Formats: sequence, C-alpha cells, structure tokens
Amino acid sequence: NNIIEGLFTALLLSAFIYIEHFSWINGYPKLLLNSILALSGLYRLLKASTPVWFFSGFFLAISWLWWMAVSFIYYKMAYLIPLVILIIGLIYGVLFMTLRYLSQKIAEKIESYFYAIYAEKSVYILNVFALLAINSFEPFGFNWLKLQLLFVESLQSIYLWSFLLTLAILSLFATLKRYTILLLLLFTIDLKHSSTLNAKLLRDVELVHTQISIKEKWKPQNQLKYTNLVLKKIDSAIAKKKKLIIFPESVLPYFLNRQEDILKELQKRSKDITIVTGALYDKAFNDYRNSAYIIKDGNYTIANKVVLVPFGEANPLPSWMGSIVNKIFFDGSVDYKGDSNFSYVNILEKKFKVAICYEGTHPRTYKDDPKQLIVLSNNGWFKPSIEPTEQKLLLKFYSKLHKTTIYHSVNGSDSYVVLPHPEDQ
Repeated sequence: NNIIEGLFTALLLSAFIYIEHFSWINGYPKLLLNSILALSGLYRLLKASTPVWFFSGFFLAISWLWWMAVSFIYYKMAYLIPLVILIIGLIYGVLFMTLRYLSQKIAEKIESYFYAIYAEKSVYILNVFALLAINSFEPFGFNWLKLQLLFVESLQSIYLWSFLLTLAILSLFATLKRYTILLLLLFTIDLKHSSTLNAKLLRDVELVHTQISIKEKWKPQNQLKYTNLVLKKIDSAIAKKKKLIIFPESVLPYFLNRQEDILKELQKRSKDITIVTGALYDKAFNDYRNSAYIIKDGNYTIANKVVLVPFGEANPLPSWMGSIVNKIFFDGSVDYKGDSNFSYVNILEKKFKVAICYEGTHPRTYKDDPKQLIVLSNNGWFKPSIEPTEQKLLLKFYSKLHKTTIYHSVNGSDSYVVLPHPEDQ
C-alpha cells in the first residue's frame, strides 16, 4: 500500500525531532538510534516508487512543519489550521512526486539508449540528486525541511559532502545488495557535534527567558507591565555583576524610539551593563522595523531585521496579490521592511552579529562565518508545538557548520547557548 509505505518512511525520517523534543533517550544510544532511523528512511526512499514519494513527502512535511499552522490561533482563524496543514503536505508531496517522476523518465531514456540493466541503477543515482534538490528547496526563501538535519543528533556528519556520500553509499547498496558496502558509512561518522549550554551557567551574560502570552503581549494596557519586567531584569543583572543582558524578540511590544522616557531609563542603566532588547522601530511613515536595540554606555544603536519571515512579516507575493492577502488575513496591516545589511556590536571584547528569530535559522546570516551571534526569538506564536525543538536543531546545524557560538534569548521556550564543539563548554 503506497500510503502506508509513504507514512512509514516519513515516520522514520521524522522520529529524530520527536526523540529530541520529548527527550526519550540521550547520549550515544540516541545518536545510534537516530542514525539507524535516518539511514533506514533514506534507503527506503531511494528504492520507493513515484506514488510512495508523494505520500512520503506529504507526511514528512506535515510531521516537520505542522506547527506553522498554530499561529493562526492568534489571528482568530483556528478553523484554517487543517487547511494550512493540508496545503503544506501537498506542496512537498507534489515536489517529491515530481522529482521522482523526472528520475524515472530520465532512467527510461538511459535504458532506451543503453541497456535495461542500467535503468534500475541509474534511477537510484538520480534519486540521490532528487533528495539533494529537496534538501535545497526554499519556497519563498523558507527552508526548515532540510534533510541534513537528520544527522544533527546522530553518528553521521552534517556536512553536505557527507550527506551526499551517505546517499551514494545507500544507492550503491540498493543496487548491489552487498552488506560490506555499508562499511563505507564509517567514513561519514563525526562525533564532534555542536552542543547547548544552560543560560544559567553564563558568568558575564544574562540570557533572559520569558513566558509572555501572545494574546496578552500586544494589548496596550500591558505595555507598562512588560516595561517594568525588563527594568527589573536589568536591575537584577546589574546586582549580579553581569556585563551583558539579552532579551527576546519584541519583549517591549511597541515602537521604542517613540518612547523617550523609557529609552532614557535604559540608557541610564546601560552605563552599568550593555543591554540588547527586542522592540519595534518606527523609521518613517509606513516603514516599520522588527529590531534589536543595543544600548551601551548611555548610547543606543538599532539592529533592524534583514531576513523577514515570509507572510508573517513580509508578503512575498506580487504587491497587488499581497495587499489582498494582508487585507483578508492580517486586517490590512502594512508589511515590515527589512534592512540591507546585518548589524554588529562589540561587547566583552568580542564582535557579535545580531539576528532576530527566523534570521538565526537562515543561511544568509552565516555567510561571513560569524564567531559570535546573538539571536532574539519569540516562539510564543507556535505554542504548543515542536517548533522550538526544530529551531534548536537548526541553530546547532549552523553553529557546527560555521563554527559560530550562538546566544539565544527566547520568549515561549528556554533560552540557551549553542557551542560549535562540546569541548567549548
């Protein structure tokens, strides 16, 4: 049955997220189990038919990305959640099916020009390239279904060359059916994975974690409450002799540059501690930014978000179509604007790059291989879901890939530091 086979393959390729989310198993047993599950799933997919690829992609996308629909609760459109999940599944189901269909057609051409014996072999190889294409697929610039994530918490290396080698070995095994071929997987083993450090263990940095409800956050009557929360956290960090305090994305839910009195309070405290806090920035008429305010030595600079969330912050559709979508789903609100370049700040004798939420999981942020990265997030939009877990896996992936230490301050889930190597702890 194609549906059952596709569902089972998708479960094999999704299990690592849920193992991590629920902490069912840890240490080397977890790494071994994740490797076995991932390799089994990829092997089944390489051998599967076109219909199975459709159902594998359909269920895989739902297993990885269903949390995207949770945010519709806060737009008072919870009734759309099943439809959104279905659309997510169909997009990837059609993508998987199309690539597998092309592999089959090219293999048939090879068969007609050469010999039938090469057709089956070539389809496995072509399926490898199909999986590489899926790994790189970025609808509207969004790519959280990155197949390399399968190996973030496994015995295998996360690098692209290793992923390609793994697929090639599995393809060769599917062709020749010799178990000795699997010994080649030893060349893909890498036990030096990135790790996380509890924010409470930091000596000089206060990495703030908040649990602010999205429903309450944007109510004007609560602005004073959250302002006082921020000021108390700063005063507490100063008392503990901390040198840097980092708050989550938009922890101050208003245009901070319009609030001169609050800015003065923050500037006064910044003579004792450097403050990085999320807030909004009103640059000009209809030019609104999602920003991080870096307040240091009585002065402040603003790091505006560069990579905006598709649909959530900026509509990627043509302007005429985007305005219709914004009117129907977002009360006609104006899109945020993104900056051209990322911002940096020198703190604690180190150069930090600043990223806001989605940017922390986007490859553009890591183009210059930053050594230190501050990420401010608000995961409250996706509670309850696996989104924080998948976000952490992506941060660990990019941390390892680019040798970046990431300081992640979060609303809605735990704050933590990601270290590129375990020995950095």
